[in-house]
Amino acid sequence: MNRYLIVLLVCCFIGVRVDAQNDNFGFGFRAGASISKLDGPSEVGPNGESLEEYTMASGFHIGAALSYKFTDLVGMRAEFTFSQRGTIYDYNGPSYYVLGRGNVQTTTISGNRKQTLNVSNAFLDVPISVYYKIGKFEILGGFNTGILIASTAGGSTDFDGKSNLGTTIAPFEVGLNHNYKSDKAGEASSTTITVNVDGRNYTVPETVMAYYEFAAKDKNWYNTIDFGVVAGASFYINEGLYLGARYIHGISDVDQNTYDVSLQTLNPDGSFVQRADVNKSRAWQFSVGFSF
Repeated sequence: MNRYLIVLLVCCFIGVRVDAQNDNFGFGFRAGASISKLDGPSEVGPNGESLEEYTMASGFHIGAALSYKFTDLVGMRAEFTFSQRGTIYDYNGPSYYVLGRGNVQTTTISGNRKQTLNVSNAFLDVPISVYYKIGKFEILGGFNTGILIASTAGGSTDFDGKSNLGTTIAPFEVGLNHNYKSDKAGEASSTTITVNVDGRNYTVPETVMAYYEFAAKDKNWYNTIDFGVVAGASFYINEGLYLGARYIHGISDVDQNTYDVSLQTLNPDGSFVQRADVNKSRAWQFSVGFSF
């Protein structure tokens, strides 16, 4: 993260230098809180119920801006912002779990899964916008390019179910600790728990990483570039200090289709059922800023 803050500081220095040489150029910075989520279709259960839910996750943002005014009312602005944009993902419904994955002896059990995952994606956002001033208010709109620089998640999976013989299996919980950029296929903790199925014990990792259930890693889970549109408004308390609110609406799919699989069912041969949904980012930012 430090190197990206250095980039912002360099942009600040450039902005000050440019501002000193041309009155049409301006410089500013802003920081504040963010709330964000992913927006996409839910997997549907046997009775037509939604099995998945994406809700808002909190974060923060900090950045610098370079502005050019065409007139006293209209101008263009380029920004460089470190921004946390994520989501809280929940799955609750019928599912499967493969025990002994990666070993010679494996078995698949069916039952109910409750899974929660708090996803935190860190972006270097570069919005380019046009602004218009109306008294103490300023409105803006434009396009945003987000460059993913870090992607992590944490949570848990709770599973209870039955074996193929109909025997009830004691409920168990597996922790989720994901680093989508550095984790490898099949990676999990060395500590394990034991799940007994029809008299046979299966070891299950106590914590699994992002690609534990995949035989190979094909790129990272989340795409490096996220395109979107941005709109916002600011209220200037005085000539430089302002309060702002901004909405970023993603227009591109944020994740790789390879990992977009059903948690409800498997194919008859035990392979994943591919869903290939389009999931897009939605984010609100509330800022305190200063421009000069």
